[in-house]
Amino acid sequence: MNSEGWSSQRLYRPFIRASLIIAILLGFSTGAAILLMPLLGMDRSLTWVTHSQSHGIAQLFGWAGLFVMGFSYHVVPRFFSSSIRYPMPKKISMWLVVAGLLFRFTGQSVYKTSFGDPLVASGGILLFAGLLVFAWTLFEVFRKSESKSGPAEIWMISGIFWSVVAGGLHLAITLRMAIDSAPLGYAPWNEALIYTALFGFISSIIFGVSARAIRGFLLLKPMYERLNIAALVFVQVGLVLLIAGRFADLDQIVASLGFITASLGALVYVFALRVLEPASGPVKRFAVGYARYGLLIRTAYGWLVLACVMLILTALDDAAITDVMLVEVSLPVMHVFTLGFVTTLIFGAASRFIPIFEGADIKHPWLMDAAFIAVTASVVLRVGFGFTISEMGERALGASGAIGFVSIVLFAVVAFQTMTESARAAYAARAAEFGRIKFNTAQQTASRPMKRPINLG
Repeated sequence: MNSEGWSSQRLYRPFIRASLIIAILLGFSTGAAILLMPLLGMDRSLTWVTHSQSHGIAQLFGWAGLFVMGFSYHVVPRFFSSSIRYPMPKKISMWLVVAGLLFRFTGQSVYKTSFGDPLVASGGILLFAGLLVFAWTLFEVFRKSESKSGPAEIWMISGIFWSVVAGGLHLAITLRMAIDSAPLGYAPWNEALIYTALFGFISSIIFGVSARAIRGFLLLKPMYERLNIAALVFVQVGLVLLIAGRFADLDQIVASLGFITASLGALVYVFALRVLEPASGPVKRFAVGYARYGLLIRTAYGWLVLACVMLILTALDDAAITDVMLVEVSLPVMHVFTLGFVTTLIFGAASRFIPIFEGADIKHPWLMDAAFIAVTASVVLRVGFGFTISEMGERALGASGAIGFVSIVLFAVVAFQTMTESARAAYAARAAEFGRIKFNTAQQTASRPMKRPINLG
């Protein structure tokens, strides 16, 4: 099948649908349940601690991972002026990742049974295989392309590389769990996995898309390309230090240096992208998608700045250099990164990109308004009460989980509705009307008699 054939099938659709289903059924729902348990008088036993860890994996590789995989399959061939020859590897990679997540989640849920260990190990193998197929498919695109060194391309290549590393780290953790019959992944390894997936895999691909498509849509000022390269180097070095420090059980200072270096890389990237600066000019285009998508994208990058600053301060505290941050109760720093940056960014970018990919209208834009307000409120509550233990804090965290769950449901309604025939028909009718008005305006302008120049002689 040629490149036009697979493109016309819109094969990003199943990835978006799968990511949203996993987010609702395994990710956001589980996270909300864990936060609501104390309010219902229920004790968080070890069973729910295991659910907390599998919830994180479902969010990383299911919600965010599958979403960026689907987008990557669609935009990478366009960025690199190349093509994917066959659609089958794309489908295989999705089903392997989905199966891996389901096996891992189920295995940790039934860790007391004889099925738990084999399921967890199988989940690690399947997830790793899915990410290998994903990387192999896109590296074929890179290999055939003559453009590999642009500001967007280098981040995309980095993201694809770290996706495999993240899958390998997850495989190592699940195999150790299965061998030791451990209900939980080894904490230092799990921390390295989470931030490798966040900085290396997910954020790198987001940075690549931002450096090309988002810059164009928001009419950002010219990028600082040397700083962009410096940011890339910082992130790579930071991740190597973090993985070495955690997996080799080195002194805490090594992992702290990794966190600080990777965070500095992300901060330098935000400055280089200039996304928090005013646009270079007014945006005048035929309206497609959610009108306030730019606000969501800029808000997401604002959360990223806060997350990186908090992560640097936490790393300094862990290395006994400072004593600034309060003790974390519900991982607020990580959730500023995952919920504030990644989720808000996906909401914003997807509310623009999906309608463009589909040639469709968003039927109820107010749902995106509500989703944005909900996810922002969820992050604010998590930050405001994530460092204290109190009755009010428990209630606020419970509300944070519930509101976060509402936000993903609202966004899912928008995304699923946009990928329908009625949404495409509405867009086609509006585009035709817009074209008719422009044509009539042009005709009227052309039919007006030209004014004779005044003779001043």
